[in-house]
Amino acid sequence: MKKIFLITFIAAFALSSCNKDSLGVSTVTTYPTIVLKGDVALSIPVGGTYTESGFVAKEGETDISSSVKVVGEVNPAVAGVYTLTYTAVNKDGFTLSARRYVGVITPAAAAMDISGIYKRNAGAGGLATVVKYKNYAGLYINNNPGGIVIIPGSNEIYIYMFQTDATKVSAPAQDSSVGEFACTGGSYDATAKSYKWVCINSGYGTSARTFVKQ
Repeated sequence: MKKIFLITFIAAFALSSCNKDSLGVSTVTTYPTIVLKGDVALSIPVGGTYTESGFVAKEGETDISSSVKVVGEVNPAVAGVYTLTYTAVNKDGFTLSARRYVGVITPAAAAMDISGIYKRNAGAGGLATVVKYKNYAGLYINNNPGGIVIIPGSNEIYIYMFQTDATKVSAPAQDSSVGEFACTGGSYDATAKSYKWVCINSGYGTSARTFVKQ
């Protein structure tokens, strides 16, 4: 009985000491921030040159830009959309990332302008407005990539849309008002003045969606 009491007493003392040691101890961390210089989305011609605009990362007032890791690269020789991911980390290991999108555009796509109003040919037949972005060849803003019924000023989903070749359109994975959004397997038909693609987002199915210019 004495042995049981002694063990219980030691365990209680150890637990009490542990609680006293940790009492009042807290940790404050400052999350990193990162700002990309230049445009978040841009395009260059096939065979052109991509020049990195740079970035600034901070932990509070401390510049931690030198610790930023950049993942991805641009191949100016091959048409397509390239995503560069910049990740900053603070002293406690917390991270924050930002992305830049670079389209490498063929001469055929650069000579075209597919901006306009498009209507989905199925479902609710929602309208999508496609407008050029800062006069970059092959780069557009699309306010309704999934072709849902839009309530102006309420449920638009703005994403970057690229036309990298005469018959190819896509939207790289990017943040949106409904979470990460991407459009893959895209094509453009200049004769029918239409495009189609598959939306990658938890709120959308896997079927291709076709849009016809109005």
